[in-house]
Amino acid sequence: MIEYIFLALFFIFVIIEVFGEYKDNDKLINIFKPLLMPMLILFYIFGVVETTTLITNVDWLIVVALIGGCAGDIFLMLKNEEKWFLYGMVAFLINQVFYILSFFFSIKDYTTFNPWGLFLLGPAILILIFTVPRFLNKSGDMKIAVLVYMAAILLMHIAALVRLSTIQGLASILIYIGSISFIFSDSSIAVNKWAGEFTNARFIIMSTYVMAQFYITLGALFTALV
Repeated sequence: MIEYIFLALFFIFVIIEVFGEYKDNDKLINIFKPLLMPMLILFYIFGVVETTTLITNVDWLIVVALIGGCAGDIFLMLKNEEKWFLYGMVAFLINQVFYILSFFFSIKDYTTFNPWGLFLLGPAILILIFTVPRFLNKSGDMKIAVLVYMAAILLMHIAALVRLSTIQGLASILIYIGSISFIFSDSSIAVNKWAGEFTNARFIIMSTYVMAQFYITLGALFTALV
């Protein structure tokens, strides 16, 4: 039952951190933001081990992805340095790459793929259509890096969609929802950074980001328990 302790700590830290974002309280953010992904990692690992009694059932690609997310969180906390933002993008690129590998490797039989699942690309495409034109040409020297990251997160979403269209079930649904939340959160970051800040941007970005990581992790946990 130790996994529930880590889950409870995760949500407590999320509430405090998101409150810090809403109030622009950097002290709260600096303390609690770096703790979020470690709690999620421990929840996932202990959830798998406690339920299946086998450490081999842990998908270490998910763990590495979350470590990348933790590194990205820390880099994006650092202020007034463009290089830290770039390092954060690299860390989250690692996050996306390992999610992509995990999602595709979890599919054992592609013959069950349902082409109708491609229509589920709609929400992500709409998000990108409404946000990318607002920031892409304003990203300056980082335009290439932004395009590379956008390609990676879109591929991550496609991998989640293919997984859902091939392996039906709650786990795949959670992962798909998480991937959409990730696209929304990252698009919001880009709009806020290069197209101008919008109301409650930090609160919205962090809330959707945390939702994305949690749903993907929960989906991975449910997958291990099948």
